[in-house]
Amino acid sequence: MLRRWSGLRLLTKINLVVGTAILLAFAYLGTTVYFGAASQVRYDSNDFPGAQKAATTFLALSPLERHIGYYNRGTAKAAVGDFEPAQEDLETALEITPPRDECAVRINLSYVYEKLADQVAGQDEKKSGELYDQALATLDDAPEECRPDKSETQQKSDEAKQRVENKKQGGQSQNSGSGDDSQGSDDSQNDDQQSGDDSQGSNDQGSNDNSDTGDQNTDDGAGQTEQEKKREELKQRGEDSNREQQQQGPGGNGGRTTPDKPW
Repeated sequence: MLRRWSGLRLLTKINLVVGTAILLAFAYLGTTVYFGAASQVRYDSNDFPGAQKAATTFLALSPLERHIGYYNRGTAKAAVGDFEPAQEDLETALEITPPRDECAVRINLSYVYEKLADQVAGQDEKKSGELYDQALATLDDAPEECRPDKSETQQKSDEAKQRVENKKQGGQSQNSGSGDDSQGSDDSQNDDQQSGDDSQGSNDQGSNDNSDTGDQNTDDGAGQTEQEKKREELKQRGEDSNREQQQQGPGGNGGRTTPDKPW
């Protein structure tokens, strides 16, 4: 009888330990899932700091699918303009993301590169060009597994590439226009100097030479008009690009103002 009681007590203790372990495991999983979902819910409600905190807690708790935590936190940082910290999180997410989920990470990481390029476009054209190229390469390197033809993901990727290419070309056009302006100024100065020399020569040679000089000046004036037209066209393209970049902010219609939603 005593032996039977001892066996029952041991069995009860084992069941209690096992039950407690299972309960703790469920509580742990439930808490982890909660914070993973909370980061998305808070992002949807524009509580971006709350989304960051929830994603950080998820990373502290979960040993699995950690790319979701880095992606969600990086996306929330990008939404408030913290692009460099967002870049770090999204690059970390990309390193550990399975191919089927890569496109979501790449689209938002490309967005971050694009915005970093926008910030330096007026001060460092070389750096902005490199960042625009990095944004395009990030999109181009996405595996086919996560972007089937005619899918929404493929459409978002194509739209992002087109937007970045337009900005890059706009910056190049503006630089080219600036260079042409300088060259045009030199050409104009040379034309003025040549006109002055011809005028001096005409005083020495007589009325026939005056007539020839007038014809030459007319031809030079026509050539200068073509250069001015070219400079105006390049200048206009640069201004259009700047206007498009300015429309990226709240209320603008030049492109996305926030990254895609987190998981």
